[in-house]
Amino acid sequence: MSDSKPVGLILCGGRSSRMMSQNKALVEFNDVPLLQRIKSRLEPQVSRLLLNLAEESDEYRSFGLELCLDIKPDAGPLMGLASAFHKTDAEKNILLCPCDAPFVPEDLVVNLAEMMAAENADIVCPLYGGELQPTFALWNRTTAKRVITAVTEEGIGGLKALYSRFDLATLEWPQLDQHQPKPNPFFNINTPEELS
Repeated sequence: MSDSKPVGLILCGGRSSRMMSQNKALVEFNDVPLLQRIKSRLEPQVSRLLLNLAEESDEYRSFGLELCLDIKPDAGPLMGLASAFHKTDAEKNILLCPCDAPFVPEDLVVNLAEMMAAENADIVCPLYGGELQPTFALWNRTTAKRVITAVTEEGIGGLKALYSRFDLATLEWPQLDQHQPKPNPFFNINTPEELS
């Protein structure tokens, strides 16, 4: 049921410096803006989809997403999460997703939520090829107050910096066979070369 679905948060507060000043979220991937592709993959999985920005921008209006502005700009992805908890009054769990991940799994939420329930975890973070994927994690709404305090009072900006303070569960995501044409589901596009 949609009532049990988390809020989705697309993290879009970075400066895209490695993309030669192009806005990563608006770069076209197979003739579709990256943000539109990610929106279409996430919307069926969440109860509400927010777009996190460092500051107000008209560039994103056409996507029809609800904006979630940083409480304090330029403070890292943890600020995006804190801002989302603040905006939603921590009514639901929050799923994170970066704005430059064209292959985000279409069954990400159901798998992370199942593990969160089974492990009674504060955070569930995917593990792919032995590497944590913190910008794709599911955060329990019970972490909200501590997350907001960490960014607004302690100046912490990174997601992983808080992992030791919470009950973290990691979900080993099945690795694709090297002969399969499908790419890494958690692949991020950071440069023009990676986009190509």
